[in-house]
Amino acid sequence: MVAPIAISNTAGLVFGKFSAGSGGTVVMSTASVRSKSGGVVLLTGTAGSAAAFDVTGDAAATYAITLPGSATVTHTDTLTTMSLGTFVSNPSATGTLSGGGAQTVNVGATLTVANAQLAGSYSGTYSVSVEYN
Repeated sequence: MVAPIAISNTAGLVFGKFSAGSGGTVVMSTASVRSKSGGVVLLTGTAGSAAAFDVTGDAAATYAITLPGSATVTHTDTLTTMSLGTFVSNPSATGTLSGGGAQTVNVGATLTVANAQLAGSYSGTYSVSVEYN
């Protein structure tokens, strides 16, 4: 008999402050390192961070991590959206629980920003799942 595997989100994926400029992407790595492409301008103050998930289950068990293909974030005051894609995790496709039956999975992604994207706060959801190998 094995303990059920469980996953719990402990920190959200945050892209920090930026200006859309002529558009491009903002990338958040699993190590909370932010980069950009195109005309996006990264601003200081809030650099953002990778998401964190705690996985628990049987000690030393391996498990598969399934990330979404894409997701959408929506402006808090309008129906304006941005797309999330290229999700990555650390560990990547397979994790190994510690002797105590726990591990943290960090998740990053790429945010696509349109030319003159509406400024403000955006939020959304996406699913990360785990299962024993």
